[in-house]
Amino acid sequence: MEIEALAALAGNTIVAVAVTDAFEGVRAKVARIFGRGRSDPRIQRRLDQTRQQLAASTPGELVRAQAAQARQWQTRIADLLADYPEAAGELQALMAEFRAALPAAGGNVINTITGTVHSGPVLMGRDFGSVTIGGQDDAPGD
Repeated sequence: MEIEALAALAGNTIVAVAVTDAFEGVRAKVARIFGRGRSDPRIQRRLDQTRQQLAASTPGELVRAQAAQARQWQTRIADLLADYPEAAGELQALMAEFRAALPAAGGNVINTITGTVHSGPVLMGRDFGSVTIGGQDDAPGD
């Protein structure tokens, strides 16, 4: 897996796990990866700050807070992998372990669209299959 892709996956996984019961496990293991076998107390503090910030976020702030934290972790992890490429295998194994522990996607979803759309639909979602919007009989001006 490419460094940027792995860093993005890891950043998103850390943020997702930060608000679950699996946090203590990921906290300890991520700190050991950053400390190259020894727990890195700075990373533990940053992980704790991530958890606290997400827990203190209102529902309206949560998505932005998650995105900001994921970007920060992505940068930290990309830096780690640039310095220690051999950490990639450990990180991939850890992400596989903790992504499996996350609850399945679902639940409430809130989408917000701002701006204006002219002469076309707006689709927001995930895992689109075959989508057909309109047809020859639905051409503008008909």
